[in-house]
Amino acid sequence: MASAWDALERLERTWSPARGFPNVLAEVNNQPLGRRYMLTALTFFLIGGVLAILMRVQLAVSENTFLGPQAFNELFTMHGSTMMFLFAVPFLEGLALYVLPMMIGARDVAFPRLTAYGYWVYVFGGLVFYASYLIGAVPDAGWFGYTPLSTQRFTGVSTDFWLLGLSLVEVAGLTAGVEIVVTILKFRAPGMTLARMPLFAWALLIVGIMILFAFTVLLTATLLLECDRALETRFFDADRGGSNLLWQHLFWFFGHPEVYIMFLPATGIISMIVPTFARRPAVGYSLIVVALMVTGFVSFGLWVHHMFTAGLPSLSKSFFTASSLMIAIASGVQVFAWIATLWGSGPRLATPLLYVLGFLFLFVLGGLTGVMVAVVPFDLQVHDSYFIVAHFHYVLIGGVLFPILGGICYWYPKVTGRLLSRRLGLWSWGLTFLGFNATFFPMHIMGFLGLPRRVYTYQRDLQLDGYNLVSTAGAFVLGLGSLLLLIDVVISRRRGRLAGDSPWGGDSLEWTVTSPPPPYTHHTFPIVASRTPAWAPSDDAADERTKRIVEELAGEPRDWRATLVTDAVDASPQAIQYLPGSTYLPFWTAVASMTAAIGILSRAYILSAFGGAATIIALVLWLRPKQRIVRLLRRSGLAERTGLTVFPTGTLSTAWWGTLGLTTIAGSSVGALLYSYFYIRLFSEQWPQGGIGLPDWRLATLAIGLLTTSVPAVGWGLRQLRRGRRWPTKAGFSAGLVGGGAYVVLQLVELSRLGFSPSESAYASLFYVLNVAALLLAATGWALHLAVQIRLWRIADEALPEATLQLEIAALYWTFAAAAGLALYATLYLSPRIL
Repeated sequence: MASAWDALERLERTWSPARGFPNVLAEVNNQPLGRRYMLTALTFFLIGGVLAILMRVQLAVSENTFLGPQAFNELFTMHGSTMMFLFAVPFLEGLALYVLPMMIGARDVAFPRLTAYGYWVYVFGGLVFYASYLIGAVPDAGWFGYTPLSTQRFTGVSTDFWLLGLSLVEVAGLTAGVEIVVTILKFRAPGMTLARMPLFAWALLIVGIMILFAFTVLLTATLLLECDRALETRFFDADRGGSNLLWQHLFWFFGHPEVYIMFLPATGIISMIVPTFARRPAVGYSLIVVALMVTGFVSFGLWVHHMFTAGLPSLSKSFFTASSLMIAIASGVQVFAWIATLWGSGPRLATPLLYVLGFLFLFVLGGLTGVMVAVVPFDLQVHDSYFIVAHFHYVLIGGVLFPILGGICYWYPKVTGRLLSRRLGLWSWGLTFLGFNATFFPMHIMGFLGLPRRVYTYQRDLQLDGYNLVSTAGAFVLGLGSLLLLIDVVISRRRGRLAGDSPWGGDSLEWTVTSPPPPYTHHTFPIVASRTPAWAPSDDAADERTKRIVEELAGEPRDWRATLVTDAVDASPQAIQYLPGSTYLPFWTAVASMTAAIGILSRAYILSAFGGAATIIALVLWLRPKQRIVRLLRRSGLAERTGLTVFPTGTLSTAWWGTLGLTTIAGSSVGALLYSYFYIRLFSEQWPQGGIGLPDWRLATLAIGLLTTSVPAVGWGLRQLRRGRRWPTKAGFSAGLVGGGAYVVLQLVELSRLGFSPSESAYASLFYVLNVAALLLAATGWALHLAVQIRLWRIADEALPEATLQLEIAALYWTFAAAAGLALYATLYLSPRIL
């Protein structure tokens, strides 16, 4: 017994979170970081709510002078940016980071240090947003940043605060996207096949993939706009061949999926709460999964939905109307499935379920108005009126905030071990529901009566004072309801009744661990045999190998952090993945990233270069192989006892999947740049613009030839590595090093020979940026090859298998860099000649 207690104490010590300052800056565990994400997001929610109240006070009566037009524009911009970028998605990411490992039977997320980096970058991005108040340069161009109003000609440094803060927040979102996807695919409990995954996990998996594409496009667009402002490029300058509509296309390619990036996790929350209180499995599980997939896919074909009044061809409008209606069908499938699950079950009307019922009413109403605005003739009448404001908030508050509040009530006992107050919960729900409808339902009528959105006042003869006064009173009631819940969250942390491990009787794995959960989440990895593992726990269907592995890993390893890696489809055990402990590297990397952003903001480019160099150094230290860990894993004996490798490679390794995520992000950015190139070309009378001649293809062709021909050589070297042949491996990867180096040098020569500057025209800006993108991708790949070459020459033959993963990653990235370089070369040098 003493030995068992000693083993458990060592396990607790290994996973225990950092305490006290500055140790908290080094925390990487998913539980404290998930809580920090949620608490930080709720703080921004309160700030955004105060900004909304101030706007409603201004609009309570006509011709009010409480706020001037400049102050109102600033509040409008910061309110929208806060709620869209700093609250909803970050809160859901934090909830996912906390709940997901419990729900799928893992001990942590796939990349703990990346999670910590993402959190700090998110915090710093929010601070950059609100630091604008300190110097009186608050963003005022709207949360959508439409050009030309957001260009240097019309706004000063305020828009730079918005762009750079937004860029940092988007980076944080991308880290969470990679984290969520890899965690779900590789860390599920044995037996948790894709067909047995909780619906919340399905929603998060789809959203994680969506983030990799949508957030990257916005990040690319913000960088292009910042280049226009700081470097005088011409992407959005119509006088020099650019296009203001290009910003709208790029922004809304992100913006409409963003709505579903918020909405799908919210529906996942609903799909967890409804079966729990209905006491039956979700009706139509497969249909819900298909609906989630369809919603995620079709959401990328809806962005022009926001641009019907911008002047588009009729065929385009018809296509995007059809896709808008299609997504309504997918959403309807889920609504009917939830109703069918509740039908006849006699559920207990606990607070989480009340929020679900409120969601169903509000979201259906918001969905109906969404179908209305998808019809072009109707949209032409109500676009930019308060009808759109009402529709937008019914979808986002009714469809996202209500599930979030329900999720807080549902999982709060698991996080804290205590129940929220039933009485305060009822008051909070009632005030929130009534206040919301009082606030936003009258806006439908005001929109029909002609009140435009984004105006700081309105004339008395419009006779809208009554509607606006009701709306403002409702906003105060809505704010009070939300505030009551947050007060309940704080008070119940110490005074709430003890909840027990499963106060609601939920059907998923998080309800099988203690409340609050231990820092390692699962002492023994569960074996899943059904979609409701907490209701029907059984490992009878598991094979003997799986049972033996789970038994060997009960409470193991004790002295270093690790979790079980399983197959992406059938969740059979594959490997043991080492997980890093507390480290300050993510924090200092985030500080360096923020320093680079501040340098751009202040036009102190030396400071920006210093921050960029510090970021690179921090990443090198982060990614450098550590021999101490290698020796620790060798001595552990877990590989011999379980038959699983502790040095996973290829698709068994989370690092390989993380690299695949990185290439997806980089590929999405390249895709956004190529779209920009062909979009601007489509509407240009002359190409190249401004009398610039066709680009000389000879040097570029030599460069891309050297780059692409090195890919087969690297692949051959990788095959030799798997056969244990050291010298052929060196030769193959040396070809990549030489080819990549030659490409980088030739690209630099090509850029130095150009007879025009990037500020001459939109074409010139695109030519430079696309070439620089190809150069950066190849330079990164070359640096990876240099690192693996050094490792190949320094390690002994017996350590070669342990270097396999680094070489596989270098080869994977090199293949992508060459493919991206080839696409960019074809666009810049071939397409002007053949199209």
